[in-house]
Amino acid sequence: MVRVKTHLQRVFSVFCSKFIFAVIVASLSGFQHGYHLGIVNIPAEVLQEWIREVAINRKGEPATEGFIMVFWSTLVAIFSLGGIVGGSLTNLFAEKFGRRNSLLWSNVLALLGIVFLVYSKVSECYELLVVGRFVAGVNAGLNSGLCQIYLIEIAPDKIRGFVGGFYQLIIAMSILISQIMGAVLGDDEQWPFMFLVGFIPVCLQLCLLPLCPESPKYLFITKGDKEGAEAALVWFRGTNNVYKEMYKLKEENNLHKSVDDVNLGKLLCDISLRSRLAVSLIINIGQQLCGLNALIYFSNEIFKNMGMSEELATQTTIAMGAVNVVVTLLGIIFVDCIGRRIVLLVGFLGMGINTLLLGIILNLGKIASFIDYIATVLVFVFVILFAMGVGTIPWFLTGEIFNHTPRSIAVTITVSSNWLFNFVVAQTFLPLQSVIGNYAFLVFVVFDCFFYFFTVLHLPETARRSAKEIFEIYYE
Repeated sequence: MVRVKTHLQRVFSVFCSKFIFAVIVASLSGFQHGYHLGIVNIPAEVLQEWIREVAINRKGEPATEGFIMVFWSTLVAIFSLGGIVGGSLTNLFAEKFGRRNSLLWSNVLALLGIVFLVYSKVSECYELLVVGRFVAGVNAGLNSGLCQIYLIEIAPDKIRGFVGGFYQLIIAMSILISQIMGAVLGDDEQWPFMFLVGFIPVCLQLCLLPLCPESPKYLFITKGDKEGAEAALVWFRGTNNVYKEMYKLKEENNLHKSVDDVNLGKLLCDISLRSRLAVSLIINIGQQLCGLNALIYFSNEIFKNMGMSEELATQTTIAMGAVNVVVTLLGIIFVDCIGRRIVLLVGFLGMGINTLLLGIILNLGKIASFIDYIATVLVFVFVILFAMGVGTIPWFLTGEIFNHTPRSIAVTITVSSNWLFNFVVAQTFLPLQSVIGNYAFLVFVVFDCFFYFFTVLHLPETARRSAKEIFEIYYE
């Protein structure tokens, strides 16, 4: 209890500092990520009907249902494809332009994506929806890597998980906002306006992020600017007493000097780098293949298939988003105290059992009136298990277990892979469900079991350890 109390005091003490301002402003980059994940969920039928109308106006005949299903799956999944492209650019932008500056200027992509999405209705061109989501995905993919690096590099070791988890908290909050906006504005006339909400965090970040310093590690190790790094640390910590952290920066800089520049070949050949890459890569893939995104993308349709009315399905989807936000917040507060391993183990095992029960119940049919209630409860339990840590830890794990030299390229690989499997789930879930029905959920059970055992065997605890200590774990 003493340890928990000390940890909570440490966490909440940062809320009175410039540091938390920088964390929140940088994490705003996650808004586009979460918002575009969830915004097409609730108004799916409205958008599909508009696509049918445009197709009739063009060709004089309605589009086939097969075309609508394939186009809609593509529309949903193209966001993740853009994420792959953006994620693959992380190393280039992070090293060439810096973490903060790259986050700042990636907002241009966010603005461009919003323009395409809004203009699609004016021009009666449903293809622009695909283009807009792709561009928004590039922005989100780039941000998911850059923000991960920036947050990890400015965070004190003892609350690194709390700080790194802010990106996922913003994602969870923006998913909830997207669901509310989809319900409020997702009708035949107003649906373009729901995309305009994305302008707000873009404008905030463009105005506020220039007030925050660059990452001290980037300044010290990459740019060789010791004075700039020290000034940045003084700004972040609100005190001139940053000698211990400067000493740790020098230690990490010595590690950097002792290791040659890391490229993909060395990352794959060096046993220490390869083992760290394998761990972070598998955990990131696990975040996508656990099954949560199938619920985020298609929850409204899933709830309606359970027999809920349109209104009740929408309300349940919004409630699910609210639970995700609350549990994510609790998760990031305690992730440094509890540790990464135990949270991931509970999450993957719990989601595996939960998804097995959900798949069985959904396939029982209407044998009793209470079946739908049980299925709904299981969906909420699944969201809770995910939000506890599986949704949060992968975003900062790579930045945490890699020291400065290989950090950017490792984050590039893991973030790109994360988005790749996001794309796979978004593109294949509906077609798979149309073939095997609700047995599609059972596929995720196998994945959750695999990720559980992989975590047991290969993930060391990294909470509260310095970059040097984590480096030494993989060289033991």
